Amino acid sequence: MKASGAGRAVPRSVAIIGGGPAGAQCARRLAEAGLAATLFEPRIAFEKPCGGGVPARAMARFPFLLDPRLPVKAIGTCALVAPSGRETELPLPDPLYVFSRADLHTHLIDRALAAGARLERARVLSFSREGAGVGRGGADGWRLRTAGAVHGPFDYLVGADGASGGVGRSLAGGPRQGGLTQGIGYYVPGLVEERITLKFYEGLHGYLWVFPRGDHASAGICGTLGERPVADLRALMDRWLAERYGPGIPERSERYAALIPGALPGTGQAPLQGDGWALVGDATRLVDPLTREGIYYAMLSGEMLADALARGRPGEYAAAWRSRQSEELAWAGRHAEGFFDRRFSERLVALCAASPRLARVLADLISGRQPYRGLKRRLLLAAPLVAVEALLRLRRVRGRRSTDRSGDGCGPADASRPGHGTQGTPPARRSSRDRRRPESAAGGA
Repeated sequence: MKASGAGRAVPRSVAIIGGGPAGAQCARRLAEAGLAATLFEPRIAFEKPCGGGVPARAMARFPFLLDPRLPVKAIGTCALVAPSGRETELPLPDPLYVFSRADLHTHLIDRALAAGARLERARVLSFSREGAGVGRGGADGWRLRTAGAVHGPFDYLVGADGASGGVGRSLAGGPRQGGLTQGIGYYVPGLVEERITLKFYEGLHGYLWVFPRGDHASAGICGTLGERPVADLRALMDRWLAERYGPGIPERSERYAALIPGALPGTGQAPLQGDGWALVGDATRLVDPLTREGIYYAMLSGEMLADALARGRPGEYAAAWRSRQSEELAWAGRHAEGFFDRRFSERLVALCAASPRLARVLADLISGRQPYRGLKRRLLLAAPLVAVEALLRLRRVRGRRSTDRSGDGCGPADASRPGHGTQGTPPARRSSRDRRRPESAAGGA
């Protein structure tokens, strides 16, 4: 460690286990600050089982993700499908950006290396701390063992090896119960759309998704771990994909499966750091438990830790996270159960179809522009106009139904009857936003 004045100590060397968004962003930021950062990641251009969606707030915070060399698909429409099969399309004024995780990981690691970080293409088998310890005047620190080599010593250790990695379990005192999601899916070649799709099911604390990428789509389904057998989740997904896109998707697609962490409500959050070490991203469950979105939080946590280390005040990382993000994720954890309730999802889809104002609120949630903590106030302020929009739409629908009935010569407004003129009026055509897909096309639970 090198002294930095006012009781601060900046680590001379940092070992980062895991090269995903959290680890790579941490390594890049440390290298830019002049610290020696070594990234341990054995995989090359690796995928991760998820949709790959990055909200607009992440693109604003990390504008280098718009590098033209990094393939990305900007999606401006979201299809919401209720458990009953009722469906509506939601415009996304701020697009959702969908990446191949292999492309994203490669890009982030390349940026870290360009900034001066080192990369060890090796899996860490074990690690230990020796000597007087970091910041205590000792010459030793963290040593990491890989196949055939021992690396170190390092002044500081960062765990960025994801929900299934061993660093968090070793440093934070074992796994935390609850908050884990089982995700399974397919990389579907040739499935190219201009919208994302989210499908809800009765009794499922999760959802089905289809996220189009460049030349393929990520289609998957997730639910609370242990809630339903994996075979049942796959049956729901296969049935719906066959009804929507035709048979044969499982046979021609690559499968994936993974555990997805989620921030726990209240005081259940795992520790972020300790003496000489810290966790970032999925390794410490910095994932939205409602949407299961984690790329933004992973990159943000890696950056916040690196900045605290560069200032020589590593303990400020946990404090900064608690003040800026912890309550946001805890709110999502407390309300996730109600969000996936059938009655709520049915009403949500119906009201978004009826009210552009409510649709905009949901679009802002998807983009990250609308924080959870301010959601209740915004909904209360919007409630009168949402009610008016819903009532007006209901009247339009009833008027169209009345016109449809009159067109067959049996309705009270039949223009061929005396007193109604001599020229009939053709019934109004329904817009695509007012149509309800048949059950066989939308797929019920």
